Amino acid sequence: MKISTNHRYSHNTGTVYSVFTDTKEIRDKQKALGARKIRVLECERDTDGAIVRFVRELPAEVPGILSRFLQPWNSVEQSERWRSLDDDIFESELTIDIANVPVTVVGTLKLKPLEDGCVNQVRLVIECGIPFVGKSLAEFVAADCKRLIDAEYKYIIGRLASA
Repeated sequence: MKISTNHRYSHNTGTVYSVFTDTKEIRDKQKALGARKIRVLECERDTDGAIVRFVRELPAEVPGILSRFLQPWNSVEQSERWRSLDDDIFESELTIDIANVPVTVVGTLKLKPLEDGCVNQVRLVIECGIPFVGKSLAEFVAADCKRLIDAEYKYIIGRLASA
């Protein structure tokens, strides 16, 4: 399963990048998205970019057939390695690990300037190798990722508007 979406912002890449790479911003955003037990394990900026790792519990409305794999609350760790590229472009490789769930989620985020702000190009790949229910599990995780990506975008738009 692949997710590909572009989020446009009326702010420059540096401003949006700071929302993704600041400990307080990460905690506030995750709380607004309904997460609990949020722990930022690492959030360090350097001259090359930033390393961000955080864990939180996210709720899931799990259909019966998938309840063997997912719980009503699931521990999710997200790791991002941001790189600062030329021309005010920031790119991140990311992995998302859902504890005890046999699904891999990997992808990229790429902040690129536009004349009137910037765009965040979000690309994710969700895979599950389990026969029979694997496709359903990957589809469920992909749908939930899409829901969270959309909610995060709305949150960041609101957050930047109030700054």
